[in-house]
Amino acid sequence: MMEQNGTVDVIAVGRSSLDLYAHQIGCAMPDVRSFDAYIGGCALNVSVGTRRLGLRSLLLTAVGDDQVGDFIVASLDRERVDTRYIPRKRGRRTSAVVLTIQPPDRFPLTFYRDNCADRALTPDDVANTPIAASRAVFVTGTGLSHQPGREATRAAAATARAAGVPVVVDIDYRPDQWDSAAAFASELQPLLGSATLAVGTEEEVAAAAAPADKVAALLATGIEALVMKRGARGATIYRRDAPAVDVPAFPITVLNVLGAGDAFASGFLYGYLQGWPLERAARLGNACGAIIVTRHGCANFMPTLDEVTAFLAERGEAAI
Repeated sequence: MMEQNGTVDVIAVGRSSLDLYAHQIGCAMPDVRSFDAYIGGCALNVSVGTRRLGLRSLLLTAVGDDQVGDFIVASLDRERVDTRYIPRKRGRRTSAVVLTIQPPDRFPLTFYRDNCADRALTPDDVANTPIAASRAVFVTGTGLSHQPGREATRAAAATARAAGVPVVVDIDYRPDQWDSAAAFASELQPLLGSATLAVGTEEEVAAAAAPADKVAALLATGIEALVMKRGARGATIYRRDAPAVDVPAFPITVLNVLGAGDAFASGFLYGYLQGWPLERAARLGNACGAIIVTRHGCANFMPTLDEVTAFLAERGEAAI
């Protein structure tokens, strides 16, 4: 996981949770009889996704002093994600999510984040983490929703920027965590001033840019590129003073779309850290996303590098 010189490939900062996914597919909540217990949350999913692709991944989140926190840390340890810097927050609860799966297009979920531990990350927690020894730092918009996690997210990005470490921001807009899209945009855009790249869906980009022209507003923050995830239409890469580039998706039958964006980010980060062009990195991200939507959950089902290589080979594309 860590090299002898102490470096790590990716430090993901932000949300973690216990994910309870309905075991019965196609049922509304009143008809569900059992749940499968997984781990999730944007930053956690990316830490597992990048680790399964072979990167050395460290997760900076926070968990409560509770059994759910034990479950999350033990699950991450089994994945060989570095958990040494995850603090326990006394008096806080580890976050949870409950989800039903109703393909092809309904996946209702409920967040349980009142008094949750990962919102209580502090700049001191960041200072205790080897940000400057990483090759990339990944932060999320949801990390800005409450203090002191907002300042911790900003501190992680600023520390990385000062050390010359690329910062990738996943816009990760969750409307139920914010008073308004305008409030979200007012917090996210300054964060992008410390970022190298931003990744988000069309809806997230629109919220982050409100009320301005969405792509131009985000590129004006100084990021090198904006990677827009378009689901079944693939991804589009926007750069300042250059034409947009579309990266096609892989046709696939969807079981559950939750986690697709985090799988995309994992594959994209893998390619980015190999020094690939952003278009090639996004194509790998599309492959990872296509694989995960055929599976029941998020982190627990992230594809390995061998699985992605086989997926691409089946479709006549070169091995990674």
